[in-house]
Amino acid sequence: MINMGSRIFSRGSSLLALAAMLALSLATGLRFPHTSAQTASNPPVLFSEPQSTRAIAVESVAKTREPFSAVATVSFAADNKTRIMLFAGNLVLAPSEGSNAVTADAEDAAHNIYPLTVEHVGAVPNQSWATAVVVKLHQDMGDLGDVLVRIYYRGAASNRVRVGIGHVGGGPPDDAGAVPTPGPIAAEVDINPITAGTLTPDEVRTIIAQAVSAAVALNKTVTVAVTDREGNVLGVFNMTGAPTMMQIRGGGPLQTPDPTTGLVPVGLEGTRLLSRFGAVSKAGTASLLSTMGNAFNTRTAGFIIQDHIPPAVSFRPSGPLYGVQYSSLPCSDIKIPGLSLGLSADPGSMPIYKNGIAQGGVGIEGDGVYGIDRDPADFDLPFEEVIALSAVRGFETPALIRADNILVDGVRLPLLNATEVLRPATIPFGSLPGLVDALFPIREAQPSAFFAATVGGIVGEADPRFFPFISSPTGGPNSLTATDVNLIISHAAQQANITRAAIRQPLGSNARVSIAVVDTEGRVLGLFRQLDAPVFAFDVSVQKARSTAFFTRADAGAALRAAGFGSYVDRAAADGLRLDGSIAYSDRTIGFLHRPFFPDGINNTPAGPFSRQISEWSVFNVGLQLDLIKTNFQAAIVGADVPCTTIPGLENGLQIFPGSVPLYKNGVLVGAIGISGDGVDQDDIIAAAGANGYSPAPAIRADRFFVRDVRLPFLKFPRSPNL
Repeated sequence: MINMGSRIFSRGSSLLALAAMLALSLATGLRFPHTSAQTASNPPVLFSEPQSTRAIAVESVAKTREPFSAVATVSFAADNKTRIMLFAGNLVLAPSEGSNAVTADAEDAAHNIYPLTVEHVGAVPNQSWATAVVVKLHQDMGDLGDVLVRIYYRGAASNRVRVGIGHVGGGPPDDAGAVPTPGPIAAEVDINPITAGTLTPDEVRTIIAQAVSAAVALNKTVTVAVTDREGNVLGVFNMTGAPTMMQIRGGGPLQTPDPTTGLVPVGLEGTRLLSRFGAVSKAGTASLLSTMGNAFNTRTAGFIIQDHIPPAVSFRPSGPLYGVQYSSLPCSDIKIPGLSLGLSADPGSMPIYKNGIAQGGVGIEGDGVYGIDRDPADFDLPFEEVIALSAVRGFETPALIRADNILVDGVRLPLLNATEVLRPATIPFGSLPGLVDALFPIREAQPSAFFAATVGGIVGEADPRFFPFISSPTGGPNSLTATDVNLIISHAAQQANITRAAIRQPLGSNARVSIAVVDTEGRVLGLFRQLDAPVFAFDVSVQKARSTAFFTRADAGAALRAAGFGSYVDRAAADGLRLDGSIAYSDRTIGFLHRPFFPDGINNTPAGPFSRQISEWSVFNVGLQLDLIKTNFQAAIVGADVPCTTIPGLENGLQIFPGSVPLYKNGVLVGAIGISGDGVDQDDIIAAAGANGYSPAPAIRADRFFVRDVRLPFLKFPRSPNL
């Protein structure tokens, strides 16, 4: 096994990530033998997968994996030919030598030999053991399937490795005696040298000390949590006498929790949980929502997830991020680690900044209630919020990017009700009244989950679990290939780069989003995020793509019924909706059907078929979205390693706000694209750009159908979207 930070890869899957890490020139600590003298008895070695002779190779610019198109899908050179990056050992050029010292060729199934132009040979920075070799495909190469590729240096030929051109499979047989050449791999690899922010242990102690000192000044006892910019917990401090438990209260009917488990029978209203869960989720929410272009916290989150925006104002639509509280969950297979309770809407947190750069968040829990502000107009002043504001002295948010400088549909977002920073003398950390939680000792910002990546010419970041992009293993003409995925994500990233942002300052900034493509089984084929896209969107983009692919599948209704959610299928059927593949759903459609008023924003109407009725609704009892995950979510909170739902294809849960499009090839559903990170209309237009050429037929789009005499929505674009 290979341990990479907090993630574990099998030896095989690590090699899929290896090509990306090599191509991105980042240290991983893998070691292959490497010498400076090449002879016929010590020839260069092309690296392959561990169980076959298939090459470790990527397209040299977009970093996508095979099959490689002979003609570049995105042209970066005048000849429009594809360049492939191979990785070799036992290959070091002399100082006087250039790439012409190495030659290469390929053989196809008909035993034609194609010379390949070698355009670059060089050690991967920080990886002296590995050499990158970039070759240009020959002009006569087409849809050949597998070819055998080798390189030559100083009269010595390497082993031959398999590379798929046009498609994977076929080709000549392996050479006699050919064996896999993955090279020896160390049991451990170094952690990612990029960290999720720059908070040091002393800075974490300072933030905690400032929070506790403010709490002492207010005669309050609280739990304080600090996270880095990706939600990794950097420390939790429990003040002496602070409540160890809290109760979930979101304004809906309150239930009596089980005295042993703390759980309730319906939804989460009334559930009793450890206070540290609340503090961690509050801190993590401020971390994951904030960037160098916007600073949000849990008060902001609570404002944009309720049944109306502004909350408590009748006949207004629901908040634009309605449902986002059930993302970045501890059961997610995408955002690892998730937050204890997912994203939080309970005021009492602040993002942490250093020199204008987002570094993390601080969360305070102390009143024994984990809730939401149902009436922002009363300007209540919770002491948790006052303490959080006081905690970030010296780590303040830049004024321009505060949430209260950002308007959504003419509505100013909130950040704080607190206006005055408490400035008591800071108690030395060693003298604070309380103890550091043994489960969350003080530490520095952790290794980042992300590495630098470029897709479609757009600079961003990727997680090696989902990059380079892959083909759907279902195969055949009606499935997404790695080339398809690269094209879809490239087009989406290029659109995002010119789309005017809705939630970023300064005005005129472009959107920054995460882009996910999944197949019909919810398998992630590619996931890419622009630089400074909010981290919460990494999980949500996959949720959106999976939700759309699932609901558009022919077996969606049957799968829900088999999992015990047939009542929602029946309610949809009563509204004339068949979950049988006959309608192409977007997440905007799904969310519209998952609101406590139908149509959205029209008070005193029955709920949509996937929502709870307003009489029992709260943000902690929303309907299908929560019901799907409730059992496994509760198990994950206490440490169980389970997916968020029991339904394959929805492993990190359902999402119900806009930003996705189902994808089709030859009229057949093949997957979906999901976008998250900016305004929902911006997410929609970016998704549509990515789906161009893979969109559903107009006749089956959801906006061709009516429920209760109301046309369903499919996509909505912002006015004058481009910069």
